Order: sequence, then C-alpha cells, then structure tokens
Amino acid sequence: MTTATDIMKLETEFWQSMMDQKPEKAAALLASQAANVALFGIHHFSPVEYIRMAREGPAKLTSFAFSNEKVIFPTPEVAIATYEVTQGFLMQGQAHETVCFDTTTWVRSDGRWLAAVHTETPRQKCEGG
Repeated sequence: MTTATDIMKLETEFWQSMMDQKPEKAAALLASQAANVALFGIHHFSPVEYIRMAREGPAKLTSFAFSNEKVIFPTPEVAIATYEVTQGFLMQGQAHETVCFDTTTWVRSDGRWLAAVHTETPRQKCEGG
C-alpha cells in the first residue's frame, strides 16, 4: 500500500532532479500528458516536451524545502500532494527566493506513480495582515 511518505519521496525526487539539472530523471516521473498551472500560465506537455522546457528555461533551482505536507488519496489510483515550498533559484544571474503553495496530482499507471498535474501559487502578503 502506498503511503503519504512514498508520494512525498517521489515529489522530492522530482524537485531534486530539477535542482541537479537532470530533466530526463524528472520526465521519467511524468504521465504521458501532464499539465502545470503557475504564475506564467497553463502549460500542457509530454515528458519529451518537459525535457526541452527544462533545458531552455531561464531559471535554475538552487534549493528547496517542503513544509506542511499532506497527501490525500481520493481513490487508490490517485494521490494529491499539497505542501508549502521555499525555493531558491537563479534567474539572469540574480539569486531569488520565494515561498509557494504547491499541489501535485499523482496517478498510478501500470503500477507506477506518475505526476499528471502540478500547480504553484506564490505566497502573497495581504494588506492588513
């Protein structure tokens, strides 16, 4: 039986492959058709397209740390990981750090868990709070 810890290990493996600049390793964890929703829009891609995007992207991940992780299993074949991530990255030679609220939907296909959808919402400062 798959546990929340198992899913978060996959999530960590995906992020680590981005930090190590090994997009092929990340692509092996993707469903044949995947989607990402983030600040810059909605993207649909295959694992091959992900590799190209990762190689051509302007940012390089330099650090990440998860907190407040929770994984729910709405069905035995679907896992939804939610967490807060503090991430460091370089863009155009400048170091940046941001905190985001992320969700990844993992689906089990032929006995393997694959990431199908990932969303990322930057933490915002609210007026008065």
